[in-house]
Amino acid sequence: MRQNMPANRHFKPVRVLLPSEEVARQLSDAIRAGYFRFGSKLPSERSIAEQMQVSRPTVREAVKLLVEANILTVKPGSGGGAFVTSEIVPLDVIVTAPDLRPGDMGEALEMRRLILPWVAQIASQYAEDADFDRMRDAIEFGRQSLPMPEAAKSSPEAISSIIIATMRFDLALAQATRNSLAMHLMELLLQWVEPMRHKTLQSRADLVLSLELVETMMRTIEAGDPAPIAEITERRLNILEKALEEQTGRRLRRSRYSPA
Repeated sequence: MRQNMPANRHFKPVRVLLPSEEVARQLSDAIRAGYFRFGSKLPSERSIAEQMQVSRPTVREAVKLLVEANILTVKPGSGGGAFVTSEIVPLDVIVTAPDLRPGDMGEALEMRRLILPWVAQIASQYAEDADFDRMRDAIEFGRQSLPMPEAAKSSPEAISSIIIATMRFDLALAQATRNSLAMHLMELLLQWVEPMRHKTLQSRADLVLSLELVETMMRTIEAGDPAPIAEITERRLNILEKALEEQTGRRLRRSRYSPA
């Protein structure tokens, strides 16, 4: 008689992407990260196919998916091509967002506590003008997306815009470390904590505070003084950590490795 295998936390449902879905995912990630801005033209179909080593029909199908999601538009004729119509790209526009178990978010925030302070301090040593330009662009994108002061409630689009703005800021920080693994880890962490960020950004004041914190972080990194960098980093870390503790009733393990 065949017995059921016990549940294993390492086994998860497998989602195999079609090649066109993977191309669409990479394109949408590039738009979310700010590499292609509103109104900008994507590389040619041939160029994308060569870079991703897929067929041109696969790229065409990927573009179609993003057109249906109102992220791209295609203009025919000379001077035509695929153009960005929205930088507000939801995380799950092509693939599902990370499927988190109750303890997963806590683990993600613990890793964020390890990585973000290191990234901020190293960025203060190696950041160049181009890095600060990317940080300022991210902040300005967020400012332009803020709802009017009299707005009673923030729209989902405004919330997504602020999340994308601060994501771009953190990616610029990671890029400033000149460490490709740090960049990759930051990308993964930002995807994992995004669901929690939606829960902490509701009012206009929440959105404004989120932008103020990253702007303060940029100024402290420009100044290069480790103590203020650590202080503003701690403020940013605490927002999500306290929100998760309130939601779950469990205290995270940050006290074990927080600075004294």
